[in-house]
Amino acid sequence: ILRVDPQSPPPETPFRSTDLNVVPQLPDDARLADAQIAQAGTVGTWLDDYLRWAGDAANETPLNFHLGAGLYLAAIAVGRRLYIQTPWRQQVFPNLYIMIVAVSTYYRKSAGLSLAAEVARLAIPHMMMPQPGSPENFMSMLGGVLPPNFSDIPQQDRARLEKGNRYAAQRGLLRDELSGLFKSMGRDYMAGLKELIMTLYDCPAYLDSNTNNKGLVVIRDAALSILGAATPAELATALSSADWFNGNLARFTLLTPETDYHERKATSESHAPTDLADRLKCLHERLPEPPLPDVLGEKQSSEAWSLVADIWPHAHAYEQALRAMTAPSSALDDRLRAIYGRLHVQAIKVAILLAALDWADAGDSSPRPKVTAAHWYRAQQLTEEWRASAHRLLADLGENEEARLENRIIGLLKTAGGVATVRDLYRALRSPRKPVIEALKALEQDGRVQRVELPPKPGLRSEAYRLADAEPIVASGDN
Repeated sequence: ILRVDPQSPPPETPFRSTDLNVVPQLPDDARLADAQIAQAGTVGTWLDDYLRWAGDAANETPLNFHLGAGLYLAAIAVGRRLYIQTPWRQQVFPNLYIMIVAVSTYYRKSAGLSLAAEVARLAIPHMMMPQPGSPENFMSMLGGVLPPNFSDIPQQDRARLEKGNRYAAQRGLLRDELSGLFKSMGRDYMAGLKELIMTLYDCPAYLDSNTNNKGLVVIRDAALSILGAATPAELATALSSADWFNGNLARFTLLTPETDYHERKATSESHAPTDLADRLKCLHERLPEPPLPDVLGEKQSSEAWSLVADIWPHAHAYEQALRAMTAPSSALDDRLRAIYGRLHVQAIKVAILLAALDWADAGDSSPRPKVTAAHWYRAQQLTEEWRASAHRLLADLGENEEARLENRIIGLLKTAGGVATVRDLYRALRSPRKPVIEALKALEQDGRVQRVELPPKPGLRSEAYRLADAEPIVASGDN
């Protein structure tokens, strides 16, 4: 059996093809200068504080995931009550769809989601939407229709649902296994769910649907936000090629672990996020509250503030740079083109959220948030990491079984000190001998491993391989 010292440090991340991981650089006119990066560090204090608390409490969860969760919390606190009118006549509201993607167990995705849920329950529990069971039930919740068993629900939960109904389509959905949502979209009883989620991302002021059991359901002032997790393996089976091209995935921020991920030191104790929750609640309550129905029971439209934004030269340069990368003649993978086409809008959404959080922290200093250039710089920093993350995810999903086996062999060779016999390898991999031999031959052709002769043993022929950059084996025998 392959010998591995349990006290030794873990093996390095196996080599993999980096073609899909090559992220095109922004041109100079769209890239942030050092002074702009410094300004970006002066905004988003609440987000930094959330990252610090969550990063300590869930020290094995990537910081990328905590950042996404913090922005999701800000998005559901705001709802559809702030927007920016762009020069191209689009109203951009700050709702977000965020999917965190990583292998099971190791990166503690669920721990990060649990912390976000804890803050939401403390600050704005009514902004958390119950899990939808079907597109029809989902439509009903978005339309503010109370569940049939409402009278049987405990009083505390009834009060939460009634308050949440004022923000019915502006609430957030938090789902641990988001790949299941994608997988269910292909089933007959979930027909229409994909189109509904795509439409809701764009925050329509009015949407209706005539359902079989509920009749006509009207959705007003939509600004749905979604936060969920998935593994690359689950996502690969749940997605179709159309999801990359029809704009479905382009609406999601696809978060993978940061490239410099490392486990942080565990803290001996963790405090409740009372301050974070109070500040998030303050933001939520300072914005205009949706009106109650009138005497006839008619729902009125919510008030939304249009924000002043000092960002357009930078936003235009960023949008044009990304657009150039999607040109038909470019080498960009076709599956990433729709994602690139929406990144500048996602940056605007993030800039709104950062401005809103800073405004709430500042108290009564100004009547409304203002989106400054510094907010844009911080937002562009984040979306640039999201762009790189989409490349990493595509590379993860693109690895076939042969590539995974090759990477596992490289990892085992590194763990074994650079050299191992074929027998040791296929036994450690719990694999048949033939695919391991084929993978080793492919690695040898690529120049990543070399076949070596081990010192002979009586009655045993040892076929072995070593890493191409490992120390050569010197055979010894009787003269």
